[in-house]
Amino acid sequence: MRGKAILKVPGGKLLKADVRHENGRILKAKVTGDFFMHPESRMDELDEQLRGIKAGDVRKVVKKALEGAELYGVDAESIVKVICEAVK
Repeated sequence: MRGKAILKVPGGKLLKADVRHENGRILKAKVTGDFFMHPESRMDELDEQLRGIKAGDVRKVVKKALEGAELYGVDAESIVKVICEAVK
């Protein structure tokens, strides 16, 4: 299955998630939006780390993948929320 979600976070920034999932596992995920992250490579790393995980492990994987990254306009919990919404 393929799920998409859009979340507007406080302050007006948009987050988008496009997630392919099957049997409770994420096969592929892409998170985009009008926010900034430093280093930028962390978002690609996050997309890769989400591959193959159980949908219930999204929060743990996102928190670990973004540890030490600087986010501008969004927070890790908002990223978790948009991914989980796309999986529903």
